[in-house]
Amino acid sequence: MDFKTMLQFPVLDPQSIIQILKEIADIERKEERPQMPQVTISTHSDSASGFFVNYDSEKHTILLCDMYDRKSEFQYIDSRSISSITLRNVDKYAYLLSDGKVPLTPNPDEIPTVLQLKKDIKALEEDLEGRLEKALSIAFKYEDNPEDLEKYYASKVLKLLQSTFCNIASDPLAKTAFTEAVSTVNFSLGSENKTVKDNKVISITVDTSKGLKSIVKDKQLQEQIEKFL
Repeated sequence: MDFKTMLQFPVLDPQSIIQILKEIADIERKEERPQMPQVTISTHSDSASGFFVNYDSEKHTILLCDMYDRKSEFQYIDSRSISSITLRNVDKYAYLLSDGKVPLTPNPDEIPTVLQLKKDIKALEEDLEGRLEKALSIAFKYEDNPEDLEKYYASKVLKLLQSTFCNIASDPLAKTAFTEAVSTVNFSLGSENKTVKDNKVISITVDTSKGLKSIVKDKQLQEQIEKFL
């Protein structure tokens, strides 16, 4: 990140930063080699440093972890006592801190080809057929050839669909209602999160106007879908 890019970042309060750190941690937790954000948190009486692992909003508690000589260290911090937060190892997620002003730039090895997307869609269809006990057709709708960033977003939407439909399949009533009402799912990228249904076809538009930050969560998407069941 260059200095000019840094000048575009807005002022955020500590509670907003904590929520963003939790979002980053939730994303990295699913990776094969998680790269958790590193933080130094100062309270009114002390400070603590480590890898941000989790946050419980009900308990108002942050969990930091670290390793020293192969021995783990855990620190639990009351989020209500925070006076400042210093972040490191978060350049990859600058777009979350900038509220869309700094664009997301995925690593080249994270960008699938159109052929790979088709393979991933086929694999998802086969997985869901086993869970739903019914064939489900899934298609990525786009104009011309999708750009690299669009292909990257599409790969993330496939994970969103998998999580959403797995949740539906795990609920007997939702599963029955879904399989009776839906046979085809089309998804596209846009500037709003919207779901519409026409006969047995559900069309899902996913908002990518602020990168991954504006993409609907699986529970929200499930609620949108279940309105039509």
